[in-house]
Amino acid sequence: PNEIHLYQSGQVHVAAGLCSEYDNKRRTADLLPDGVTWLKEKVTAFDPDTSKVEAKKSGKIPYDYLVVALGCEYDFSRIEGLRASDIGKHGITSVYLNDLDMGDSKGAIVTEMWLKSIRIEAAKKKVSILLADPETPVKGEGASLDVLFLCNDLLKGNGPKKGEDLHKNAAFTLAKAGKTLFHLPRIDSALSKQIKLAGNIKTALDHTLKAVDTGNKIATFSTKEGEIQMAYDYLHITPPMQAPEVLRSSKLAAQEGTYAGWLEADEATLQHPRYKNVFGIGDILGIDTGKSGGAAREQGIIIQDNIAADLEGQPLPMKYDGYSVTPIRTRYGKEILAEYNAMGLAPTFPLDPSKARWLWWAVDLHLMRSAYFNLMMRGMM
Repeated sequence: PNEIHLYQSGQVHVAAGLCSEYDNKRRTADLLPDGVTWLKEKVTAFDPDTSKVEAKKSGKIPYDYLVVALGCEYDFSRIEGLRASDIGKHGITSVYLNDLDMGDSKGAIVTEMWLKSIRIEAAKKKVSILLADPETPVKGEGASLDVLFLCNDLLKGNGPKKGEDLHKNAAFTLAKAGKTLFHLPRIDSALSKQIKLAGNIKTALDHTLKAVDTGNKIATFSTKEGEIQMAYDYLHITPPMQAPEVLRSSKLAAQEGTYAGWLEADEATLQHPRYKNVFGIGDILGIDTGKSGGAAREQGIIIQDNIAADLEGQPLPMKYDGYSVTPIRTRYGKEILAEYNAMGLAPTFPLDPSKARWLWWAVDLHLMRSAYFNLMMRGMM
């Protein structure tokens, strides 16, 4: 239904003061190829047994093939005491927050204001900054690290405007539900070194955010030792994520296991194992790979060739190797580009992927948005 399409990866750049929210927007109509019928409405039900989807206005719509690309939704309400409307208030932000139907990315704007507020307050007194990651699969898994590192670098006086070094007045805590900063040991080690060098950052692993007392600014986490509380002045939340309810309640969803509720799909062919004329792409997939734009780009190539082969009654020729990519901005002007597949690190270029480089920062900031809209969204990369 969205008239405006968002380049969601660019929300971090808006928060960092490097571009405008409007730079990340394009008219959906301008991205559609000729010959496509666009129904500006949401699917309200799936009926894969009869190869139909249902929409509120159009009713039941038959298909020969179905590609499910619903993405994922944020579940702020899973955190007790927190609502999406709290983002931008009480010292709380989330760079993720957006409304894809309306083409708005409020989280980018309020996080930019949040970063500015931290610097203003750090000029007067000590501030405590808490960042929390959930236990669920997330898209853009490096976003909280981006906010952490860029905030600290901004306090050092770097960024769009140079200023006084205030970072010693800030104490950061990164709380993650997982056991590592990043699932690949080499990237995890590089990030740990960055944090150690910073001197004002602590990590709290195996900590899952369960509740927030917005009035008293206290976050409650579940840990192996039981519940603990952390006070904060500022809080960034990566929200728990899930598949949209219309998919979770359908026969297309995986019924058990790690990805229960997500789209069931073969990890190699991206074809549904029970409904052979259904394929999936992007964040909705219940498979063991990162949820990223880079992953969706690779998956698009797999799907187009496999559907073409299936139309001709041929075996599906293309196999997805689990490729995904996570850019991690370690400071203004430096970035780690963690490319990987099911086997481990898989850099496109013969450069150490654990080293932060100006090159990846420049490509990310100046080229990727244009490549996304002009190439990827048109099936050309």
